[in-house]
Amino acid sequence: MVVEFVFTTQPNYRTMKITKFGIAAILLTGLTLGSCIEHEIIPAPEPVVDLECHFQGFVNGTDVELTQNVNGYNCNPTKEKIILPAPQLSSAIYYSEMSSGQTAVYVKVGLGSVLWDAASVSDPTLTLFNDFFMNNLTPAYSNNAVAGFEVEYRDPMGKIWTSHDNSVNAQNVTFSSIKQESDSNGDYSMFTCNFNCYVYNQDVVTLEWDSLNIQNAVYKGWFKR
Repeated sequence: MVVEFVFTTQPNYRTMKITKFGIAAILLTGLTLGSCIEHEIIPAPEPVVDLECHFQGFVNGTDVELTQNVNGYNCNPTKEKIILPAPQLSSAIYYSEMSSGQTAVYVKVGLGSVLWDAASVSDPTLTLFNDFFMNNLTPAYSNNAVAGFEVEYRDPMGKIWTSHDNSVNAQNVTFSSIKQESDSNGDYSMFTCNFNCYVYNQDVVTLEWDSLNIQNAVYKGWFKR
C-alpha cells in the first residue's frame, strides 16, 4: 500500500507582519537619526585688508622701481616709541619700508610723532593714529622723523642714504589717498606719498658727505598702528 503525503504551503502571516513592522521600524529609525544630525555651521570669513605697495622714482637719474611680490619685495611697517613718565607725553614714529631679502636696495619713509599718554594706554588710540596722518599731508622734513618726514635709501652696494632737515637743496613731500582699515592682524593707514629730495651719506673714513638726488618718487604703502 502506497501512502501519499501532500504538503500545502500556506503564507506565514505572523512572519509577514513582523517583516512589515521591521521595515517600518527601520524607516522610522532612519528618520529619527536624520533629524538628530547636527549641521556644521561654517563661520563667515573674517575680513582681510587688501594691502598694496609699490615704489618708483629717479635716483641720480636712474629709474628705480620696487614692486610688491617681485624679487621678494614687500612692505614692512615698523614703529618706534619713546616712552616718557607722566605727566609728559610719549611719542610714536611710524615707518614703512619696501625691502627684500633677495637684494640690498630698499626705500623707507618715516613720519612722526604721535603724542599720547603712555600711562593710560600702551599705544596711541586708533583715533589719534588716524587724525595724525590726516593732519600731516605736507609735513616738514625732520631728522629721524622725530617731528616730520624722513626718507632712507639703501643702494645696491649696501650704503645707506638719509634725508636731512637742514638740506640746502629743495625738498617736498605730499601724502594722499589716505585710507584707514582694520582686520584681525591690526590697524593700517594706507597712503600714497610723492616726494623730491636729496639723501646723504657720510664716509666713515674721510667724514666727507656725499648725496643722491631722488626725484619724482611715488611710494605707495602703509603704516601700522
